[in-house]
Amino acid sequence: MEDSAWVRLGGEYIVISVLACPGRRIELQIVGDDVRTPGLWDSEMFMTVDDRLPSNWVAKVGEGGVVELAPCRWLEPGFWEAYFDRDPDAVAAFEDELRQILSEC
Repeated sequence: MEDSAWVRLGGEYIVISVLACPGRRIELQIVGDDVRTPGLWDSEMFMTVDDRLPSNWVAKVGEGGVVELAPCRWLEPGFWEAYFDRDPDAVAAFEDELRQILSEC
């Protein structure tokens, strides 16, 4: 892929969470260029230019050995469903945590 509304070749993106499932690829969650919605992307598409971790990230190991690195509030069961349903509390939690991540970049 050479063109997308989400990401562009050579672009720099801030990783807002990481999802690693045993036996599968590692996915990075970013907010794309023209789309304000967070999306998961294969980590093979990216290279690290800054290795600092946001201070609001926690690590969670879940069922089947799934590892997630993200703000604690985003790891609550049902958070992403509520966010994509535009629940005001979930949207506010997303924005608060994203603001913290961006402030540390």
